[in-house]
Amino acid sequence: ALRGVSADARPSFNGPTFRCRDGGAEMPSARVNDDYCDCLDGSDEPGTSACALGAFYCANVGFKPRVLPASRVDDGICDCCD
Repeated sequence: ALRGVSADARPSFNGPTFRCRDGGAEMPSARVNDDYCDCLDGSDEPGTSACALGAFYCANVGFKPRVLPASRVDDGICDCCD
């Protein structure tokens, strides 16, 4: 599973290339979650804190799903229950 991406958003990350959600850059899928912000909107780094505008989807199994600012990813504080 792709870290930080909801199940319904995963299809846009499948395939050999990924296009930023803002329609900007297109890149090889290997550059998604590589800890380097390639997209101005942060959409290529859903599972890292590399992009200031990035967002992390948290399934919160057993509770309500939520979307966290990317700055909270790997900050040492548990924001997700799963």
